[in-house]
Amino acid sequence: MYNQLMDLGFTLFAWTVLTIFFVATAFWLVEVVVVGRARREAIEHEPADVEVRVMTVAAERVVQATVDQLPAELDTVRVIAERPITVEGAEVCVVPSEFECEATRKGRALEWARRELNCTASYILYLDEDTLLREFPGLPDADIVQLSEQPIRSDSWLTYFAEVFRMGFQLEQAVFPKLRYPLYAWGGGIAVRKHLEDRITWDVNTVTEDTNFVWRAFQAGECDLQFLNIRAMNQAPPSVREMIYQRRRWISGAARDSHLLPRRYQLLALMRNAAWGLVFVSPLLALPLVTPVSVVLFPVVYGYVLLFQVVGLFGWAVLGYWYYGERPLVLAALLVTIPLVAVIHAAGAFWAIFQPTTEFRVTQKVPPSELEDGKVAEAAITERDADYERTVEEAESVEPWQS
Repeated sequence: MYNQLMDLGFTLFAWTVLTIFFVATAFWLVEVVVVGRARREAIEHEPADVEVRVMTVAAERVVQATVDQLPAELDTVRVIAERPITVEGAEVCVVPSEFECEATRKGRALEWARRELNCTASYILYLDEDTLLREFPGLPDADIVQLSEQPIRSDSWLTYFAEVFRMGFQLEQAVFPKLRYPLYAWGGGIAVRKHLEDRITWDVNTVTEDTNFVWRAFQAGECDLQFLNIRAMNQAPPSVREMIYQRRRWISGAARDSHLLPRRYQLLALMRNAAWGLVFVSPLLALPLVTPVSVVLFPVVYGYVLLFQVVGLFGWAVLGYWYYGERPLVLAALLVTIPLVAVIHAAGAFWAIFQPTTEFRVTQKVPPSELEDGKVAEAAITERDADYERTVEEAESVEPWQS
């Protein structure tokens, strides 16, 4: 009787988790394959019409490297800092300690800059302190323009592999302009129309200010988003510990702010967040295949659905490798370690499910010159330049009247 109850309990657990995985993966496939990428819009706003704001606490050397990499066409550059720092080539604006608003940490700095800094540009391009952007053709005519992301390795190969894996999944961002609501945003490289920012503001208490802002903008209506395939390079977390804290904040903020979404999007977000976090316990799903102790109902169907998920896991890893254009040796190492990589990638999300955080923890960064491999950033930038040239050519080939 005890064994039967144990088997029933395992069956309920395994099929529940596997069903969540299957639905999330099936949605991703429909989204990417059926819905498809949004059409690239013509570049209509020149770099001179964009003000750059680099957000930091006080990482002077990291920010200096970010500013040094900016193209000369972006001639209005401000650094929004929590403490006084010196950065050549940019105006440093320090958030006064006495400034108060509902937003906290990064959101507070964003809101202070919105209120107090005079901006004559049509757009503000927000970059994180470690975002390297060497080329910038301008912006399409949209209220919000999301740049693509490409994390580079800092101190940990495991966290770098996790980012490569994440980028394979995150190819879905190119579909977001076709959705009623973007499923998330990346604030490390995002441009916002100035009058939209003033209408929506950053003045809310959240730990994921980028996604929160985009969701509120779409909730207010009359807002559109475009995806610009210009890769903004940022640092992968320097350690597994830092990555876990980062992912925990992401899931906690998204779950807390999900009330901004329509009901069906709330259910979708809940299911996707649960799928991400439950990957942490996914090795338990293999128990019926390796031990006679645990049995599961409908074992044949179970095996096929589990195989579908395993193929998806490795598929996202291969897509991430393709996105990066990495060396074959990196692909081999990634495929060997992907079960471990997927589990640690999900650890923070799993933690957030049971103990969400309301604190904004800044992920540690290091100056590019101090990366584990001093040539990592430059090599990645060199590889990216060819992609950039193709992107500019494609953007220029779209006539303005087609927008």
